[in-house]
Amino acid sequence: VRARYVLAADGANSTLRPLLGIGTTGPGALGSFTTVVFDADLSRWCARRPAGVYFTAHGSFGPVHPEGGWMWFGVTPDDAADADWPGLVSRALGPGAGVRPEVRRVQHWVMNAFVAERFRHGRVLLAGDAAHALPITGGLGMNTGVADAHNLCWKLAGVLRGWAGPALLDTYDTERLPVARRTLDQTVASTRLMVEVQSRRHEQLRSGDATSDPVELPWSDRYFAQLGLVLGVAYRSRAVLTDGPSAPGPADPSAPGTDYVPTPRPGHRMPHLWLAPDRSTLDACGEWFTLFTPDPARWEQQLGGPWPSRVEALTAEQADSCALGAHGALLVRPDGHIAARWPDAPPSEAALRRALAAVTGSPGG
Repeated sequence: VRARYVLAADGANSTLRPLLGIGTTGPGALGSFTTVVFDADLSRWCARRPAGVYFTAHGSFGPVHPEGGWMWFGVTPDDAADADWPGLVSRALGPGAGVRPEVRRVQHWVMNAFVAERFRHGRVLLAGDAAHALPITGGLGMNTGVADAHNLCWKLAGVLRGWAGPALLDTYDTERLPVARRTLDQTVASTRLMVEVQSRRHEQLRSGDATSDPVELPWSDRYFAQLGLVLGVAYRSRAVLTDGPSAPGPADPSAPGTDYVPTPRPGHRMPHLWLAPDRSTLDACGEWFTLFTPDPARWEQQLGGPWPSRVEALTAEQADSCALGAHGALLVRPDGHIAARWPDAPPSEAALRRALAAVTGSPGG
């Protein structure tokens, strides 16, 4: 097989990563865990309190499909080879549960926590778990892997189709590596918080002090402190221009908090605004550069060159929400992040083409 580029998405135990001499940073293995997939009727616990994950002092439960399929996961017992898995799951449900689960599958795995030292080696690019193995607590691993692909593939398409320079691929590592590191910190903190809560509850049960009250720890908000991290990511690279689009500049770093505060600043995700009753600004973005402006006629005159691009009209109210004047514009990349902003009229007839050339590293401007 001959190819111009290789995307190494071969998992946490990547074959390619060590062959390329790429090391990792982070705590490493946090422990050995087991997932048991089983069928059982747990409606007495979940019918009135539906959730994606149920935490107990003896492991966690989660629905697999609505017809009664469940999974339990927890620390792998010392006698795993001879363990009575139906009995273990039944005991985890609590005394007198009276449920004998029908076990479908048992899988042992290691919870890894690391980030690759770099995401690129020549024409090989790492993505997903090969680039960052994140603990499952908080559910951030899939989001981070999808965001890798979203960030990388429009850049790779541009290079292969000729409307972007090869140097654009350098911004993949520049943009995504800091996000992976912050996300690793969050998931490790969430894992330790979960273990702390479960240990405290287990001690309550062991000592006989357990009551119907939950463990007195306001932990759930911190455990799920992820929305600002997932949606509030702000990129800083040569593929993002400041409000003066002739040169790159810093963007606000993402705050690892629970809140996501939309902002029209370059580097951030394009905020959601309704363009029509059933069409959002997010729907308008795709495998092209999108220019949002209340003055489409003026900006359409600047379209041209090799870049895929479209213009979307904004109302005066929508433009005001984006901090734009009557002739301003936002240039949004194919991954939905704002590449440049002109608060008012374009500074020249070539402003848009120059911005696209700068963002993509191409000579087309």
